[in-house]
Amino acid sequence: MSEVQKAMQTLTQQWYNAVVTGLSLDPNNFQLYQGTATTGPTSEWIWNIFDAIPPASINNFYNPNQSNNFSQDYQQVIAQLKPNSDNSFQICMGDYYTDWLTYLQSDKAPDDVFDDATKMSSVFKKWAFANAPDQVNCAASLIATFFNDVVTIANAMFSNAQQAGKGYAYNTTIAQLKNALQQAPGKSFTMNSKTETSNLDHTWAQASVTGGWGFFSFSASSSYDKLSIKTTTAGLDIDAKFSHVTTLPGGPLAKVSTDPILSKYTPWYNSSAFSRAYGTKDNTVWKNGSPSWDSTFGSDGNMQRVTNGLVVVDGIDITITSDATYSTEDQRTITAAASGGYWPFFSADASGGNHTKVTFSDSGKMTTRYTNPAGNPQLLGVLVTKTDDYI
Repeated sequence: MSEVQKAMQTLTQQWYNAVVTGLSLDPNNFQLYQGTATTGPTSEWIWNIFDAIPPASINNFYNPNQSNNFSQDYQQVIAQLKPNSDNSFQICMGDYYTDWLTYLQSDKAPDDVFDDATKMSSVFKKWAFANAPDQVNCAASLIATFFNDVVTIANAMFSNAQQAGKGYAYNTTIAQLKNALQQAPGKSFTMNSKTETSNLDHTWAQASVTGGWGFFSFSASSSYDKLSIKTTTAGLDIDAKFSHVTTLPGGPLAKVSTDPILSKYTPWYNSSAFSRAYGTKDNTVWKNGSPSWDSTFGSDGNMQRVTNGLVVVDGIDITITSDATYSTEDQRTITAAASGGYWPFFSADASGGNHTKVTFSDSGKMTTRYTNPAGNPQLLGVLVTKTDDYI
């Protein structure tokens, strides 16, 4: 690791700790978003963030083209599980079988209907007496076989969502985010790089920081390395203010929703099937081949954690004061870089409301001010949950 990489890693670790403390976030699940991401105009932008499986690091730069996504991994998992071959319940139900499946995916069905066979039997009898009375006698004794056929149900749900062709929705929307932000309070905090800790032992990841940027450049650039080292070595004071800070929880769409946006999307996730996959490692549940339990949930698995919340801020005003002294040539170089933003908010000036202004005192000391007015919410980070806790 180069000198500038070490310096920026330490500074980012300090920024992470300052953000967690200043915004009352939990280091046991918070992951800092590195860079600047103004939220998109549609809910799909939110869902893409939720769908991206985060790496084991206290920070991450979201890549919309990343291959490790929850929906894709989930599809591979449920396709690799063994379904129950007994279709006696379906035969008994006849044309009412589809109606029963539709009910289970609606908001009318209890959330715990798949928890155990006894619960499902009780729910089914109540539903059947009202909707399929002729099938009650034969189907009530066969409901356990349906309960054990959750794998078939899960694959059917995902297939229906694929055929609908609208993508894989999560159970929250951009409208809900905007409403939450309007009601969310503001928060502010300060950070001094000479005194702020860079220790990550108390965090969920306890991992080194990802990324290879300098203070003045989002991509690694030798032309800015000396300036980055000078800036980080001399020390920084940061004054951060946010007009609104909110946390937006979310998860895969598992039921038909009454929300005007979500109602247009087909539920695709079945928690019971996913729980069954996680709960049994051997081939009584998993088919031979790939993926396997180890390649999915093991120490090198691709589904060790999930994103279950977004931390979004709106109305940003951050001032960074450097203790370093910069020459006239340094000042010209730094000013030229301002249009692309500075750490920790790299973004083209005026993009999404962003504006970066840099000034120098008579003695050559630098003050950088990053602002983004309310109405341009930005993703600050995500909440990460280990799969065993998620299930």
